[in-house]
Amino acid sequence: MQRMSTVDAAMYWSSATQHSDIFTILCFDAPDLCFDAPDASVFMDAVLSELRERARRIDDLCLRVLNVPGDLDWPHWVRSDIGPDAFAVHPVRTWQESLDRIGELAGDQLDPTECPWRIHVFGPIAGAPRGCADEDGAAIVLALQISHTLADGRGTAAICLGMFGEPTQDAPTRRTGPDSGRMQLMRWRLAAAGMVRLPVSVAVTAWLGLRWLAECRKAVRRGRVTGVPMAGGPWAMGVPLTELNRSPGPGRTLRVIVLDRGALPTGPSVTAVTLTAISYALDELLGPAHRRTAAVPVGLPPCPGSHNNYGNLPIDLYPETDAVGERMARIAGELTAIQQRVAIRTPVMVAGARAESALPAFLARWGLRRLETRATSDTVTGVTVVTSVNAESADLPMTGGRLDGALAGGRIRFAAGFPYLTEYMGLGHGVIGIGPVVAISVITSPDIVDADAYVDMLRRALDRVAAEGSPQP
Repeated sequence: MQRMSTVDAAMYWSSATQHSDIFTILCFDAPDLCFDAPDASVFMDAVLSELRERARRIDDLCLRVLNVPGDLDWPHWVRSDIGPDAFAVHPVRTWQESLDRIGELAGDQLDPTECPWRIHVFGPIAGAPRGCADEDGAAIVLALQISHTLADGRGTAAICLGMFGEPTQDAPTRRTGPDSGRMQLMRWRLAAAGMVRLPVSVAVTAWLGLRWLAECRKAVRRGRVTGVPMAGGPWAMGVPLTELNRSPGPGRTLRVIVLDRGALPTGPSVTAVTLTAISYALDELLGPAHRRTAAVPVGLPPCPGSHNNYGNLPIDLYPETDAVGERMARIAGELTAIQQRVAIRTPVMVAGARAESALPAFLARWGLRRLETRATSDTVTGVTVVTSVNAESADLPMTGGRLDGALAGGRIRFAAGFPYLTEYMGLGHGVIGIGPVVAISVITSPDIVDADAYVDMLRRALDRVAAEGSPQP
């Protein structure tokens, strides 16, 4: 049993009002079977058996949340058996039907106290993008649905790598998770211990809070806070709301564009190239703007015990610059600069994390509720969110061909990730690269924008970036 980090606990509490599950699609080659062929059911049984064995070797997939009554202590992670509900087979026949079904599943949020993840299996299906496959054929599609409490983008990528990459060691011996009676006893023991510690926790929080304020004052004098320059930079203020920044409602529409990495300009990262294409697609969708940004989750230095280590930072899309090469260079430069600034845990970050960790859980949740019920703002961090697994980063899994495993003998074709939408974010993008293939995913709502029309805009933008952004011979 391990106490949950403050960031993970905030994600867990927020999930009560905000659907925040992450979906990652993995598409594999499959035997050329029809959906209703006699051998199809036998094949799918073998797939499920293999998935279960692969999941058992991943530590994070053997956890669930233990909630404490009255929030008298922070939630805890406890061991859990992998039950039959962790896998679901969906009777669909085509790629588009798979995407439609996953869109429906986005409204069915997981309960992390039962199981914080689920793998949805579709197949064999027809019409899936070819990706790394040598020729068209049937495919198996897996949709890993995972609670944001358990993993952020990097954590999800690590789980996928652990399941489908080459195993680096033998799977550890699993201990059986506690039964329901023992779970209840653990919950009340934690609550009682939290009450006993309360006076000390309040005093320690006050002291560490003063230490954090002292570090903030030092940072102000130096002109830097949390590794990012203070007011004066473009990230210090939001951008006006657009027609994309409203409640998406319950419906979700998913689309995926699969590209050959060689078709993209060389030099800038795939993330920067994709952001440039998205910027032109948004120009066509929303019209001209003086300033436009995208919210990009940027990885922060890992914090021990935390499953979420990232920050949503605004990246300027430079709509005032029409030339592809110049816009792409400016986006790439800003992305690199921000990644470098947040790569080091500053004294302010360390002091703030210590103060948060000492805060009594019920006070932290009360503060979170207050934030969630504040008056709405006229600005947002970005008009869209773009999550990316950087294909040039050697320290991130699921990139550069490192995810080279197979499922039931079928090689992986591509992977695609879908961020969750919020009350102020009705359009999201994901970028994942595996070897020579890059998948750009789009998630939105019928209440926000016509997905097919927007994907056409994005394809035109990608073609323009490829044509005008590549170095001339």
